[in-house]
Amino acid sequence: MSLDVDELSKLKLIVTGTEMEAGLDFILAQSHDARVRAVQRSVDFACNKLVKHREKKQGDDEDGLTVQVCDMLTSSGIKATHNASVGGHCDIVIEQKDDFLWLAEAKKHSDYAWLDKGFQQLSTRYSTGNPGQDHGEVLIYCYTKDAKKMLGKWEDELKSRNPSVKITTSTSADPLCFHSTHEHDTSGLDFYVRHKVVSLYWEPKDK
Repeated sequence: MSLDVDELSKLKLIVTGTEMEAGLDFILAQSHDARVRAVQRSVDFACNKLVKHREKKQGDDEDGLTVQVCDMLTSSGIKATHNASVGGHCDIVIEQKDDFLWLAEAKKHSDYAWLDKGFQQLSTRYSTGNPGQDHGEVLIYCYTKDAKKMLGKWEDELKSRNPSVKITTSTSADPLCFHSTHEHDTSGLDFYVRHKVVSLYWEPKDK
């Protein structure tokens, strides 16, 4: 069964502002950039749900949290696979027509060397850097106080450890992420990474 233009417009109006809108945008996208925007927005919805229920996430490990993100992405209409084989076992893999490939490496923050390992895995092990496969994400599960401060320190560490990386102006209003660009070793083309922190700190002071 196919939807006509009016039905599709009504459906989009109904799901506006929800994760279903991001999923629908991904399914209907006719360009690489549109798919990337839809994926990033869907990731935002999923991560916000983790934060909303962070009191129940204190004992979760990296894989457990990442499986939850994948499940929420898939529920929105964007099939996300955990530990799929793409140059190794990548944390989050999303594929679509026209050879679209978006990857994410998720790390539970302990130190900045661990985060840099995730960046290197994403950039030099899993990704191809080819056209339509030139975007990825470092997803940081942060259990320490002040996630924004932690992300700022990671930005400084990223530049210090990887001098060829350039921090780019974010197109997002989200202050808990930043974007970087560098030349991909394999393709020689620009590779774009969004670095997003998921603030899971939980220490209520009412007891």
